[in-house]
Amino acid sequence: MNLSKVATRYAESFLNDVIEKGLLEQISEEVDFVLSTIKANSKLDRFLQNPVIKSEIKKSVLNQIFTNRISDNALKFLDFVVDKNRVDILVQILQKFIELKDDYLGIVRLDVKSAFPFSDETKNLLIKKFENLFNKKIEADFSVDEKLIGGFVVKFKDTIYDASIKHQLERLKQNFITGSLSLN
Repeated sequence: MNLSKVATRYAESFLNDVIEKGLLEQISEEVDFVLSTIKANSKLDRFLQNPVIKSEIKKSVLNQIFTNRISDNALKFLDFVVDKNRVDILVQILQKFIELKDDYLGIVRLDVKSAFPFSDETKNLLIKKFENLFNKKIEADFSVDEKLIGGFVVKFKDTIYDASIKHQLERLKQNFITGSLSLN
């Protein structure tokens, strides 16, 4: 079975358990915390990925790091993942959990990169446009990408809305090339 499907199964199971217990908001914050901790610490990530290190040691380290920072429910889930020898896909599982939680709550997360910082008014306008497009609540992460000449790029999962000057110039170039070919 491919690892993405495995990660999805673990995340779905955890999400259903959390919803059943009425702990969705709390566990979501804890999952975000665990995920950001692992991503911010490459040594921890390599440690968890290392197949030579025994599961008991991995569980002990995770417990030392996260005890008193996350709930027993979240800690038990981490232990469960380690016990099942799936710690190598823990980051994927946690990311999938967040994605499934967002789907459950009707939230779409966008990553917006622009050439210059957007004003609050422009951010709100863009969010409203995408709320109308998706018919869901939008949570957007805005950042500046100095590689862009102008405009912005919005990413949603595997979809990209490219309203950058660079992209528009590329399209114009392609139109000139195909237009000149048809004229000859």
